[in-house]
Formats: sequence, C-alpha cells, structure tokens
Amino acid sequence: MTEPESAPASIDHFQAIGAELRRRREARGMSLADLAKGTHYSRGYLSRIENGHMRLTRRIAEVCDTALGTGSDLVDLVMNEHAEPRRAITPPRVDLPSPASFFFGRERDLADIVDLLSDRSPGRRRVVALHGLPGAGKTELAVQAANEVVERYDAGLFLDLHGYTAPLDPVDVMNRVVRRLGVPGEVIPYDADEQIALYRRTVRQRHLLLIFDNARDAGQVFPLLVPGHSDIIVTSRLRLSALDEAAHRLVGEIDPVAARRLFVRVAGLTTPDSETGEQIDRIVGYCGHLALPVRAAAARLSAVGGLDELARRLAGSGAAAALADGPRSVDAALTSAYLALPPAAARALLLLTLHPGQDFDERALGLLANLPNATRMARDLVDSALLRRLSDGRLGFHDLVRSILTERAGHEMSPGEAAAAIRRLLAGVLHTTQHADLLITPGRFRVPAVTPDPPAPIVHFAHRQAAARWLEEEQHNLARLVEVAADAGMPETSWKLAYALRDFYFRTKRWAAWIRTHEVALTAATACGDRWAIAVTRNNLGLAYAETERFADAQEQYAGALELFREIGDQYGEANTLGHQAWVMYCLGRFREAGEMCWAALDIYETEGLRRNAAITLRTLALAESARSMYRLALEHLGRALAIFGEEGLLLDETMAHNCLGEVYARTADLASARRHFRLAQRRGVRSASTFERARALRGLAGVALATGRPEQAERFSRQAESLYAGQIPAPHRPSRPRWPLDDPGAGR
Repeated sequence: MTEPESAPASIDHFQAIGAELRRRREARGMSLADLAKGTHYSRGYLSRIENGHMRLTRRIAEVCDTALGTGSDLVDLVMNEHAEPRRAITPPRVDLPSPASFFFGRERDLADIVDLLSDRSPGRRRVVALHGLPGAGKTELAVQAANEVVERYDAGLFLDLHGYTAPLDPVDVMNRVVRRLGVPGEVIPYDADEQIALYRRTVRQRHLLLIFDNARDAGQVFPLLVPGHSDIIVTSRLRLSALDEAAHRLVGEIDPVAARRLFVRVAGLTTPDSETGEQIDRIVGYCGHLALPVRAAAARLSAVGGLDELARRLAGSGAAAALADGPRSVDAALTSAYLALPPAAARALLLLTLHPGQDFDERALGLLANLPNATRMARDLVDSALLRRLSDGRLGFHDLVRSILTERAGHEMSPGEAAAAIRRLLAGVLHTTQHADLLITPGRFRVPAVTPDPPAPIVHFAHRQAAARWLEEEQHNLARLVEVAADAGMPETSWKLAYALRDFYFRTKRWAAWIRTHEVALTAATACGDRWAIAVTRNNLGLAYAETERFADAQEQYAGALELFREIGDQYGEANTLGHQAWVMYCLGRFREAGEMCWAALDIYETEGLRRNAAITLRTLALAESARSMYRLALEHLGRALAIFGEEGLLLDETMAHNCLGEVYARTADLASARRHFRLAQRRGVRSASTFERARALRGLAGVALATGRPEQAERFSRQAESLYAGQIPAPHRPSRPRWPLDDPGAGR
C-alpha cells in the first residue's frame, strides 16, 4: 500500500480522525499490533493513519469498526469528511493572563495606559513602564490594559522576567518570544548574537503587544526594545529611569474606598453597615491599601473567624508602623494569610518553595507534598491568594510571597523533611519524563536501565501530544532538575533525566539546554562509575556539540564513547557513535572517512536488524558518496533508505530522503527526477510539520526552475521558501537568490 501522491485537502481533518481511531483503540486496550492482526493491515500503515499522515478510507474504517466493535462510528466520521469544507482560521497568538474579576481603584490609570497604547501618532511612546511597591497591583493593571487592546495587535505575549528571584537573561527572553511567535526551533541559531538578530527581525516586522513583568532593572529590559510597530508594557519595583523614551507611571496605593470595595467583593460580603465598614477600613489600612495584601486578607476572612480576629492578627503582626510603611504592611498581611491556612495547606506551601522552577504543575505539588491527588489542594491554595493560577493553567508564586515563605521554610522545615521532598520530586519527575519520551518516540533504543516501570497514576498522558506539551511546559524546570539531582547526591537520577530529555532537545533544537544538562550528566555518570552511562552520555553530548559546529569537542566525546562501548561489548552503542562520527567527518569535508564509518556502523545495524538506524546511516553514506561524485551508489543507497522509512511510517525521515534524492539527481542533470523528489518532499514536509524540509524542497525546486530556463518560477519558489519563515531564517542561511547547485546537500541530514 502506497501513500497518495497528492497532499490531502484537509490535513487537520486527517489528524482528527487518526486521533479518534487511536483513542478508540486505546479505550479497548488494544495495541497497534492487535489492531493490525484484526484488520490485516500493517502496523506501520495504521500508525501513519493514527498520526494523520495518511487518510482513513471508508474500507479501512469499516474493518476497524468491526475489529474495535464500534458499530459504524469511524465510517460515519469518514463520510462526513467532505460534507462541509472549512477554511482554517489562524487567530492571533495571545497568551495574556486572564484579567481579575474584581478590579477597583485603577480606573484612571487604566484609561491612561489604554490611551497611550491607542495613540498612533509618529512621536508616540511605545513603552509604558509601571513601577511601585510589590503587591501594589502593577501586573494586574498591565494585564487589564493589555486585554482591552490586544485585538488590535498581531499577537499579545506575557513574560515574567523574575527580576527578584532568578532573573532571566535577555537572550533567553528573546528565544522564548520568537518560539511563541511560531519561529521553528530548527532555524533558531545557537550563537547568542544571531539569536539577538533573529529576535530583532521578528519583532520589528510585527505589530506586537509585549508585557515584560517584574523586571529587575533597565539593563534586563533595554536589549528587548526594538524599533518598529510593537508596544511594550514593563513592570518593575523601581523606576526604570534609563528607559528615557518610556511613559513612566507610579502604581501606588488604591484609595480607601476602592480598597474597601475590593475587600468586600473578594470576601463575598454583603454591603457593610457603618460598624462593619470601619472594621474593614482598619484591615485594609493594615494592608497599606495595596491590592495583593487586601486580596490575601479577604480570601482568608472565613478561615480566621471574622473581621475582629483578622484585624487583631494584622495588628499583632507588627503592623503599628505598617500603616506608614508599605513593604512591612505587605509582609504583615501575607504572613497573616499564611498563618490562617489549615496545617496541611501551610505545609504544602512551604514544600512548594523547594521547587527550583518559577512555575509548576499540580504533579509537582503532589510529589513535594506527598499527595496522591493535588487538585483540591491546588484550588485551596489559589483561593488563599498565596498561589497564582497562571494563564496556561500552571501554578506559580508572586515573588514576594515566595520570598516570605522561603524564609519561613528555612526556620520551620527540618533538613530531613526537605531532602525527602526533593527526592520524591526528582523520582516522580524522572518517571514522568521517561514515560513522556517513551510515548513520543517508542522506537528509540533503550536498555533496561533507562526503560521505565509501568506508569503510576500521576504519570498518565492521554496521548503523545499531551506528553509533548508537558515536556514543552516543563523544559526549564527539567533542565534545572538535572542540576538539582546532581547537587542532591542523586547522580543516577541526574544522568537518566538528561538521557530522557535528549530526544526532546533534538526535536526542538534547544542546543544550550542540551549541552548544559549533558555536561552535568556526564559528571554525574562518572560519579556513579557506570561505564554504559558515561558512554551514552558522551555520545549524546558529542551530538549536541556537532549540531552546534563544535566539531573538535564532538570528536573528543565520540572517541571516549567509542572506546567505552567497545570495552563493554555494546555493539549498538558502537554503531551509533560511528554513525555520529561519520556525520562530523562529512561536515568537515572528509568524505572518504565518513563513508568508511558509515559502512562499519551499517554492518552492525543490519546484523542486529535495526532498520531505522540502518536507513539513517544509508542516507549519510549517500551524501558522502554524492560529494565524491559517486552518484549511482548514492541513488541506490537513498532508494533503500527511502523504502525503509516508508515501510516504518517515518514521515520526517522520508521527507529528508526525498530532498536528498532531489539534490543528487540535480547533480546528475536528471532535472525531471530532481523535480519529482523535491515535489514529494514539499508535500511530505507539510504533513511532517517540518518547516526546514519544506523550505529546502522549495529551494530545490527553485534551482530546477532556474536551470531549465524558468526564472519567474524560480523566483516564486524562492519567495515561498522565504515566506515559510516570514523573514526569520538567520542571515547566514537565507539565500538572496536560488542557489544551484545547493551549497549544502546535507542540510537537515
């Protein structure tokens, strides 16, 4: 059975039907092998349908319905596929937090900011800088204003710079912005200067609304300001005077009437009488008329037993001077809110301060607090106003709350309790990461030491997309936890966590995190004395070095890995390292050596029956042969690789092989065959979601068109390739005209 030549009209619909087939199969407890046996279609073919790479036809739907006992459900889905053609609509990217329901005392400030953002005059202020005491409501004011105007922009993004806990480096912020705007990881350069240039190009050509929250100083913000049409709101505790072009606004206390209204609404009280109103006024006075402590105090009213008791506790928290001292009034109110929590909730909050990340999910809360189900606890802590529910559903502390609770944790928590919580977190996160990796790349070679036990309830993912989303959300925490594990005396957990992240880093091209985690992991594996762990970590670290063109460092790691794999008799590890070394030799122009290493690796892979690894090695071998003008052999080996990729349902690898075939045929002057393979690569690139391979195919088609005397068509293909990146290809990789022949036939390998 072969894949259709033409791209489907509705890829999204294929993916939806494929996902439904997978859901129904898994609900019946059937593996792909079971379904293949029941339908007489191959596992690879059914896998491609489930992943949206091929269409589920009526005939296949009928036999699947029979095998699954689902009546005619799948047939009905297929028959409705073309009933109502739909046009895909891509909404603007908006990841702003939801505005608070109760927002009082800032009406004039809000109108002022909205007016500033609405101004389109040539000399308008493009940066609004809000400063004031912690807890004054700077972030909420920024969010309220942004949500009022965001529909006028191409996108609206919110980034917490964590200026007073773990300040983000401006280049890290830039990287996050461009990724959120859809720039493929495969075109984000490793070099910091190139990342800065990419950020500037990306932001300059768009009309964006960016909120940079909680900046430490102007130095953290200044590199993020780019000329163009975008607007920026910055919040900070200090006035960022160095941002001389910004419209600076002080966010101070709210007036007493607004503070009373905020307290009443958050606490859920009815309109207070005069006596109750006086009590509330006294309480909000203790809170310094600042929004965060007023909310925190109101949220705990019922838990402390009424207004009198709440006022007494605030007054007893050293608040006599707090009436005239904003910072201490905030501390007093937040401390009072913490003391009003039930013991289990208070302990959970203190344990959460041990988490090294700036945000986390309910799994982390459950692991640290040793709770089988943390949903209810998370809800109670969010209701207390001491924990925040972020826009994407994750959890996080206000920086001030975290600092107060971290200090209390140091006094109230024993070292043994803290160490036990960290061990639970690390063990649970490792198990979860291993299962996410297993679900996303089930065909990846794993030895028993890195094959996880069956998943615990907290590890469950509904499907591979959910696992991929979790890795994306947790990536910064996971990188930090590799280091935490090493520092906590858990070196085995450290290197295993890095190993489980390797495929994620390869797919998303997060080079810096890959290198940092694996350098730590190598030290950890060495501390364990595990020679296989040392070898595999060195091999993966070498690959990261090679991908960032640190070829000498890569060779050093490969040499060490190869020696260890041979000592312990691990032929798979030996072959894998040889394959990686072959690619470095190819990149260095040492094509004969690359071919020799490929043959050595290929012999092992074919003996062990590792078809995908053999096909990848055949592709590298073909590139080395093509570079030596051995075109007949190169085409033969690419054809063998392509057949394996197709049979195994490896669409991205298949796409890359078609591009390689197109490039080799172009060198033999068989332009008709080159065009055919570039066309196939272009279509499969859409389905495999590879922006790079699609652009590579279009550049190949441009070259064919130019060589056959069709310059207008060549220009059109070149523009299409450029448009895929919307001008975001780093300058060294962005051709100003079609290149022929292509300068780098191995691009994208």
